[in-house]
Amino acid sequence: MADTHSRGYLLAARWMVWCGILLFVLGLAGLAGSHSDGAMSWACEPTCRRVRSGLWNSVGTAGALSTVTGVALLVAAFLMVMLRRPRSEGESAGR
Repeated sequence: MADTHSRGYLLAARWMVWCGILLFVLGLAGLAGSHSDGAMSWACEPTCRRVRSGLWNSVGTAGALSTVTGVALLVAAFLMVMLRRPRSEGESAGR
């Protein structure tokens, strides 16, 4: 079982929080960019309609995946910190 009070455990949780925030923000930016007016163009073969290119569809998909991954990392880090085991009696007496 992992020592939930070790420095490495808490550093891993902190790393997960910051990476989760970064992935979440980048994912939201990708989603916003793919749904903006700049990503839409006009295609006038038989009738004129607005379309989005395959590249912008890929940006939207990557943004959605990044957002979901960021949220998952944030939830996992929150659970790592909140569900730590209490210190045993032997550990607390020595410190």
